[in-house]
Amino acid sequence: MSNKDQKIAVFSAKWHAPIVSSAEKSFIEEMVRRGYKKENITVMKVPGALEIPLMGQKALEGDYDLAVGISFIVNGLIYRHDFVAQTVVDGIVNVGLKTGKPFLSVCLAPQAYSEVSKENEDFFVNHFVLKGQEAAEGADEMLELMAAA
Repeated sequence: MSNKDQKIAVFSAKWHAPIVSSAEKSFIEEMVRRGYKKENITVMKVPGALEIPLMGQKALEGDYDLAVGISFIVNGLIYRHDFVAQTVVDGIVNVGLKTGKPFLSVCLAPQAYSEVSKENEDFFVNHFVLKGQEAAEGADEMLELMAAA
């Protein structure tokens, strides 16, 4: 199997959908531009960032070759967003090590975010477009490396 035929799982948190979906869309577009088949990229919506590692583990223990988690973790004044972000990224790294398959993170926690500022949201939507493209570049590189290993 060519690495361009491999199955990719994308886990997108439902919170902050306009921002998260911009990374999801740009990731898929860039993967297709790089020669991957769109039908081999499955997007699964999860409730929030904390659910990404578990679902990624299930996918990578199954027949997926690579997973990507996408979330936007902000200070909701109820819990410490930096703790949540660190927990999610630690989970993603541990799943990759456990399964021996790449699990990339586009789980980002800004220092400051205002839900009432249209300019602030637009900034992060555009930023996540770039992060989705960068994740696709990383995914392509990892699949090449895994095929060569």
